[in-house]
Amino acid sequence: MDPRSGRDHPGRGEPLRGLGAHVPLSAVSSAPEQAGAPLPGRRPTLAWRAATVAGVLLGLAAVVGAVAHVYPSGSNRLVALSAFSSHLLALSPLAAVLLALARRRVAAGLATVLTAGAVAVLLPTYVGSPTHAGGRPLTVLTANVELGEADPAGVVAAARGSGADVVLLQELTPSLRTRLTAAGLDQLLPHSVEEALPGADGVGLWSRHPLVDEQHHDGLTFAAVSARLDTGDGQPGPTVLTVHAAGPWPQSADDWVRDMAKLPGLLDQLAAQADEHGSPVLVGGDFNATWGNVQFRTLLQNGYRDAAEQFGAPWTATFPSGYAIPPLIGIDHVLVRKAGVDDLRTVEIPGSDHRGLLVRVGLPAG
Repeated sequence: MDPRSGRDHPGRGEPLRGLGAHVPLSAVSSAPEQAGAPLPGRRPTLAWRAATVAGVLLGLAAVVGAVAHVYPSGSNRLVALSAFSSHLLALSPLAAVLLALARRRVAAGLATVLTAGAVAVLLPTYVGSPTHAGGRPLTVLTANVELGEADPAGVVAAARGSGADVVLLQELTPSLRTRLTAAGLDQLLPHSVEEALPGADGVGLWSRHPLVDEQHHDGLTFAAVSARLDTGDGQPGPTVLTVHAAGPWPQSADDWVRDMAKLPGLLDQLAAQADEHGSPVLVGGDFNATWGNVQFRTLLQNGYRDAAEQFGAPWTATFPSGYAIPPLIGIDHVLVRKAGVDDLRTVEIPGSDHRGLLVRVGLPAG
């Protein structure tokens, strides 16, 4: 013992005790920790906490998506949120994985249940059911031309390049109507019915085939027109309608809610008229809604199907277009009744903030 410190230690001239000397276990085990090295087998606490936080946040987002998917809100914010509800629901599997990795068993179990619900809701839309596909082909192009600001030559080029038999335009203005004629749309598709109006109010329908039973429909915020095609092959031609629902954002969603409530009646009316001729029905336009909006899914009754869902591509995005980011949501749709879907894709419409939606349908043969 050192009389000055009271501690045992070898004297300065005393030799060390050798390699077999007893060393306390605590000194060995604490050395790596004192040096900043993690203990073998120690939990990566920070990573697990991050996984927990991320999993909880993603799970909450998926829960919000589930509620928005089924709740028919009239609030513009919630309508806009509902448009992304399918995207939010798709986060549930990632939440379940992260929570399982973080060993949050209860939370992971809840996220797994939510995932099962999301799969049950979303998976059928990816399967598709091309009923009547491969029948008499008809190609339909629908596009919002953004307050008449779209390039008329680009619209005609899209119609010609796609081989469209029918073109449906929303936000058709008198000025654009004149410029489309100059660009050759009437030569390409010589039969039409339209209401060219200022602002976002106008719509138009052009066809390669003669039109009969032309109608202008009142009661919606914007114009709507329809006609039945005479395909000249002795078979019932389709009844075609173009519509444009009011926008729910950023303004009040009241007009949109009213339009979406009136559309089922209009679709039923067209279906009854079409059934008198044994005619399929095609409805194209800007619904300002996605499959995630319950009000849009309400339209899918009485035999109507969303072409994107029927084709197995429910997330086909058309808006916004012309920006650095790609389109995020699909608010432009073609609904089909007693017809199949052979192909579906989007096309660029220069000068518009929407991409056009191109659908090749198969009409029943005989």
